[in-house]
Amino acid sequence: MRKILNLLLLMVLSDMIFAQEYLTPLNYNPYLMNYKISNDKTYNKSINQLKLPVVIDLANNYGFPSSRFFTDSTAFSNNEYSYKPFTNGVITLDALDKFGKLYEHAQYTPFPADTLTSCYIRLDSFFVGVAHPLHISDSIYFSFAFQPQGLGDAPETKDSLILEFYDSINQTWHKMWACEGMPLQSFIDSFGNPWQVVMIPLLDDYFLNSHFRFRFRNYASIADNQIPNWNGNGDIWNIDYIIINKNRHHDDTLPVDLAFRGQKYSLLKNYVSIPWQQFLANANDEMATGFSIPYSNYSNQTCNVTEYINIVDKAGIGTPYNPSLSALNVLPFSDTIFTRNSLPYTFNTNSDSIAEFIVTFAINTATIPDTITQNDTIKFNQNFYNYFAYDCGIPTAGYGLSGYDAKLAYKFRLNSPDTLRTIQIFFNLLSSMVDYDYFGLYVWNDLNGTPGNVIYQEDKLLPQSLDELGKFYNYILDQPLALPSGNFYIGFIQYQNNNINIGFDMNNDAHQFLFYNVDGTWRNSQYSGALMMRPIIGDSPYPYISSTDNYQSLSDISVYPNPVSVNSYVNILAPNLEQWQLFNISGELISCGNSNSFSIANSGIYILRINKMYNYKIIVF
Repeated sequence: MRKILNLLLLMVLSDMIFAQEYLTPLNYNPYLMNYKISNDKTYNKSINQLKLPVVIDLANNYGFPSSRFFTDSTAFSNNEYSYKPFTNGVITLDALDKFGKLYEHAQYTPFPADTLTSCYIRLDSFFVGVAHPLHISDSIYFSFAFQPQGLGDAPETKDSLILEFYDSINQTWHKMWACEGMPLQSFIDSFGNPWQVVMIPLLDDYFLNSHFRFRFRNYASIADNQIPNWNGNGDIWNIDYIIINKNRHHDDTLPVDLAFRGQKYSLLKNYVSIPWQQFLANANDEMATGFSIPYSNYSNQTCNVTEYINIVDKAGIGTPYNPSLSALNVLPFSDTIFTRNSLPYTFNTNSDSIAEFIVTFAINTATIPDTITQNDTIKFNQNFYNYFAYDCGIPTAGYGLSGYDAKLAYKFRLNSPDTLRTIQIFFNLLSSMVDYDYFGLYVWNDLNGTPGNVIYQEDKLLPQSLDELGKFYNYILDQPLALPSGNFYIGFIQYQNNNINIGFDMNNDAHQFLFYNVDGTWRNSQYSGALMMRPIIGDSPYPYISSTDNYQSLSDISVYPNPVSVNSYVNILAPNLEQWQLFNISGELISCGNSNSFSIANSGIYILRINKMYNYKIIVF
């Protein structure tokens, strides 16, 4: 990636470039920046001690790595940076610190960056059934899956990912494995797959003690560019499915598991969010005609899998959607798709301004002992506020244009006449305000599916301060703009040859609605993804913010045991626990309380909601 950026730099400076659009890596993590602002606390003061088998899957964990398994907080748990993952949720090591910014010691040559260190692991004994000591002859293997680059920037050849084991007797770390950096496509060409599983046998007695630990470290480097807007975080490494257990062999690469391998953000045809009244004006056409989510059977048995869909109005007013369950057989070690060619449902509630729904997809099987339940469920909020959004709110790259007077336009459609009040733009964080150039804010009408005449413009605009970068900035129009039903376009014209660098969401694709113009002709964007610009319409120029919007990390919450037997206690470990609510799969409230433990009288699948924000699937047998 660095070579590509340097080549781009030379082309720009030589004035021989044909102006065009670019994607660049981020040089910050907006989630971690906001998380640290609102959660200034010491991370994991006490160290847990784990026992075999250790199976670490990262589904439903976001932000810092779970303190149940790890002791440091520089790596990043997420769903955004992986390409075709084994399961939802990975841990990413990159060139950013725990505050979401480039390391202060970052440089052009490789420097030590993130570290992911495990809790203590009992490798002296095995405690399942009758406890007994562990020996080298027990065939203990450590395994993990990894991927360079993912949906981020590729690590350079001189960069690396390293795995080390801790010898507590001699108090030394031993390097057990390493991989040099490479682009994802080169990785796929070499291994035939976007992920590779590494199997490492434990063959030394000094590891078989009660204080075994492992850690991953990466060496990163940054691009030596002279144009700050093109600099970014590099050297992405994704890790998943970390497993330590005895009685394994070299081909025992994956746990027995039924797992989703893709995320879903919306049940709308085009948008992640649309104003509620605009949705109601043409609800049937705004709904997606179908959907598909991949999942896999990582076992040697044919699994009979039950698929669930559940849609609940957060306000408790609309009728929950819970169609009849469907079941199918999934062959051993095979992939399939949770798919519906049609969804006979339209979001409904009696609100006249905003609406919020919880959408849940779940898969379940009784064929195998599927103990990793967190990757069996996908859930998201389908929100209808006062803005249009193609993006999910989390950037994975930066988008920009090169060329003087380059123009960008983003297409949206009104189903009924309304008033444009504000244009939101998510500016990526740069090193200082002097790195930004002035631009003009524009609105166009439609001309046969492309931008037509300018109907609004404001010139010489800038973000107001560094504090307003890495988040949506609101440009309130000087005069509200009444718009008829139909297509309209929001965008900008840049006066200089420098990249404005706007957030780009690579997990939602709206490139067919994004246009750029560098030579008098409007062209569709070549990049799959969603630019993070949003129009606000209606009576207020300010975006609606849900009371549940926050940066609390799921890694701070634990629900255990899960699965659980009938009438056994479920325990909740959560900071500032205010209330829990237990729903059945149909969305019916079964019980609620504020204690840290409770029991469930009947077998089945339940949804536990904590503090009216976070949902967990609980299986009772």
